[in-house]
Amino acid sequence: MKKGQLTVFIIIGIILILLIGMVIYFTQREVLAPVERERVRVIKVPTEAQPLQDFVQTCVFIVAKEGLERLGQRGGYIEPKQTYNPFEPTAEAAVQFAPGSELKVPYWWHMNANNKCVGDCTFATERPTLPNVERQLEGYIGRELPGCLGDFKTFREQGYTITPTDRIDPDVRLTEGNVLVFVEYPMEMARADERIQLKEFTTELPVEFYKMYVLGTTITALQAEHAFLERATRSLIDIFGRTDESALPPVTEMEFGFGTGTYWTKFDVLEKVKQMLTSYVPLLKVTYTNNYKFLPAPAGKNREFYEVLYNHGFTVPVLDPANRDLNVKFTYLPWWKPYMDLNCNGQLCQAEGFSNTFAFLFGVRRYNFAYDVSYPVLVEIESPQSFNGEGYSLRFMLEANMRNNEPLAKLEPPLEIPDLKERSSLLCDPSQRTSGNITVNVRASNGQPIDKAEIVYVCGTETCGMGRSANGKLVTEFPRCVGGFVSSTHAEYALAVLPFDVIDKTEQTVDLIMGTPYEVDFSVKKYLLKKQQITRTIRGEERTYDTQNWDLDTSSIFNQGPYEDTIIMLEREGPEYEEPIIIFGNVCGGRVFKAKMPCGDPAEDISKDIRIYPGKYHVQIYSFMYPAQQLTIPPNKRCFDRGPGRSDKCVWVPPKPIVFNIDKPLMSGFAEYDWTVTDAELAGAEEIEFTYINFALDKLRPPSRRMIEDLEVMGNMGSYSDKYQDLLVPRIK
Repeated sequence: MKKGQLTVFIIIGIILILLIGMVIYFTQREVLAPVERERVRVIKVPTEAQPLQDFVQTCVFIVAKEGLERLGQRGGYIEPKQTYNPFEPTAEAAVQFAPGSELKVPYWWHMNANNKCVGDCTFATERPTLPNVERQLEGYIGRELPGCLGDFKTFREQGYTITPTDRIDPDVRLTEGNVLVFVEYPMEMARADERIQLKEFTTELPVEFYKMYVLGTTITALQAEHAFLERATRSLIDIFGRTDESALPPVTEMEFGFGTGTYWTKFDVLEKVKQMLTSYVPLLKVTYTNNYKFLPAPAGKNREFYEVLYNHGFTVPVLDPANRDLNVKFTYLPWWKPYMDLNCNGQLCQAEGFSNTFAFLFGVRRYNFAYDVSYPVLVEIESPQSFNGEGYSLRFMLEANMRNNEPLAKLEPPLEIPDLKERSSLLCDPSQRTSGNITVNVRASNGQPIDKAEIVYVCGTETCGMGRSANGKLVTEFPRCVGGFVSSTHAEYALAVLPFDVIDKTEQTVDLIMGTPYEVDFSVKKYLLKKQQITRTIRGEERTYDTQNWDLDTSSIFNQGPYEDTIIMLEREGPEYEEPIIIFGNVCGGRVFKAKMPCGDPAEDISKDIRIYPGKYHVQIYSFMYPAQQLTIPPNKRCFDRGPGRSDKCVWVPPKPIVFNIDKPLMSGFAEYDWTVTDAELAGAEEIEFTYINFALDKLRPPSRRMIEDLEVMGNMGSYSDKYQDLLVPRIK
């Protein structure tokens, strides 16, 4: 009965999603005008200069391809600015691809509120706009092209003198079937009395980036509006939830009998959920794509039910036959820890039971479990025929968020796909600079003027380079714009951005203050979070017992041990129009001795000469212990009343020891707070000492004092950090 009802609901849901998908698709197709496949124009040069023309254009192709591949691997970004949390992948705007990897992939849709939020939880997209993608690729080409050209060494060895200008001006255009690159790079080629001027270089990259971007946006919109990930997750929990210790706790189930029935621990359920997601998320597929196919279910009495699930409940309805040459893959990797909570009594999850003894004996056990689950999913769109069969991939992350067994409400408007034909603008043309003189003053936060800072003016999707500062100043005319931003960038200083409107010929002055860099060392200390004890006198003898309460011992502060590794992440906060600055530090081992387990061989960390700027920071600290001798939580005997006339039932919780060692470290420390630091405090500073709260599980001896409920303390570390944040303020030395 239960499976049959579930099948009906799944089929109804499938029909609704398919209808909604058709509406979204055809609505977008009306907005999108077909974009003609453009071709690069052939630039004719004298025969003598053709080898140099070809050489530069080959380098343009190589560098543009490298940049485009970086964009594809990083969710549309050359260097993603979004932060990631390597331990809680649903806590930030990007996901670390693998443990220890520098590759991070931003979310194109995620909840940007705390995982424990209630009420109106807000959502956001990190998907870049197409103009933003073009600008990033232009910047990458401008930076990397000189390295590929190698100062024209080959041509100089042949007796040529190559004199390029300092200005490289790339122009990238994303079209429906390819990517066009135009580079204006004036140079002179000379030998003897012969001189030839070269100016423009072009190349074409055969990659369907625009089509892949549109498909990715459509998939993201379906997730944002209709939560296909959450619905698939709920279906899996319904299928694999039953009153069996090897299964998941059921959403709803009832059975007759006395006693406690089946029980689970949250720790074990989390591992089962990870295994389930790893196995079944890859079954998701997108209609009308190259790798969409019917999946036969295994033989058995529920075969029809499983085929409905595999081929409809796990189908994302994108109704565009133009995508038949693209593959779409969905992946969940087991090291991406989900956020999960259940309505259990601490770590122990069991049924509610009741019985009576009026006319006859009977007992009922009722299982009602509410799942809160958030987890990341990697979406990879592949174009096998791009780059003449070499292939190309675009990756991004989506986040599933289910609370109380239901998808969280999505409050944001749907994503829009821009029309490529409407993106061109003449704003940056010199003829559009019709303001009066604008004076841009560029100073460091310590008051020093800054030379050679790049001044940029952004209006809508257009970004215009205005020039460089000299003696801390640039005076020039600007294009007119309401709602624009002026910024300054420099390799040695923090970015400065200010809103700036240019309406008429009125002369204006704008002051940009860039953060001054200071180099300091990071160090750490810790306060111990200890399990409380009570003392009772029994028959004249004093006995000490553990409670389930943990409290912070503020009487002593300790150095980090040799088997501990602490990661410090600082995110510099500012106006929402500024890109955040992320500072990362890693203090490995103790001050005197660094063990090989957490620190490597030879031992190393990232705690010296770290560049930091004045400002307000959000600080997050995570510490891990790699026990030299394994740290265990042994099974603890629990007995339950089975009802009238029946003996108690005793079980071991957990069924087998939970072990922490060099391969499975214990997350033993945490701190999170806001912190403001000034130029005056950083000037002359040599070291910043950070303090965190340490979960002193290793201090509980003998091991029999440890219980599985003690692990819940790790989930409450944030509240301890809030309570004692005055003690955690960094000390500047």
